Formats: sequence, C-alpha cells, structure tokens
Amino acid sequence: MRLIIGGTHQGKLDWYLRTSGQSMQQVADGETLPLESLPDRPVLNHLHRWVYRMVQQGKDVQAAMERYLQCFPDAVILCDEVGCGVVPIDPVERQWREETGRLCCLLAQRAQRVERIFCGIAMTLKATEEDGQNEDHTGAAR
Repeated sequence: MRLIIGGTHQGKLDWYLRTSGQSMQQVADGETLPLESLPDRPVLNHLHRWVYRMVQQGKDVQAAMERYLQCFPDAVILCDEVGCGVVPIDPVERQWREETGRLCCLLAQRAQRVERIFCGIAMTLKATEEDGQNEDHTGAAR
C-alpha cells in the first residue's frame, strides 16, 4: 500500500498519475463515492473527504478502511493534511480531523511507501525494500 499526503491543491493526484502512468479510471473520489459500499478502485483520492462523510454518518472509518485494504492490498491512498491550523469549535469537525490523523498514522505504519507532495514535488518519507520502486524524491527513475 502507498500513502500520498500533502496540503490542499499541492498536486498530489497529478503527480501520482504522471509518475505512475495510471489513469483517472483507476481513481475513486472520496468526495463523491457512495458510502453504502467500499471504494471500488485501487486508487482512493480525497481520503480526508471520505472520512468526513463517514464521521457525519457515524460510520466506523477504520473498519471500512480495513475492508477496503483487504480488497486492494496494493492501494494508493491520497489525503490532504488536515491537522494543522486552528482547532475547530464544531465537535464533528474536531472528530473528523482526529479520525483522519489517526487513520493516516495507521496507514503510514502499514504502507510500503509514504510520500508528501508540496508544490508538485514529492518528498519520500518512507520507502521499504518491498515497494519495488526505484525512484528518487522527484519521481524520476534513477
């Protein structure tokens, strides 16, 4: 599994599609996918929006992610960083940020590769031997 994080509008999806050769047909959008079923594609964009919608409906986010990863063990998950800034007054907003942060921590522990994208440039935070990739921090082949 691969986790790609970064601030909003930093080019996470564009970078991933460009460096992986994948297409939008492989991407599920956490902002719009139905919550009654799991994402049905190996790439999940907008994890933070999916978590927000799940929290609003009182669903178990970690259990749903576990089921998704059973279906797609080599999933690529893209998520905005949401833990910085002023702590929201709204309890649902606070719960969403907390759930997203905890889920990203769990995903990062399990991931073979974790990248942070800033201004369209990748910084590799974690890379294991099993990930089978031979790239530097820019996504260019060595």
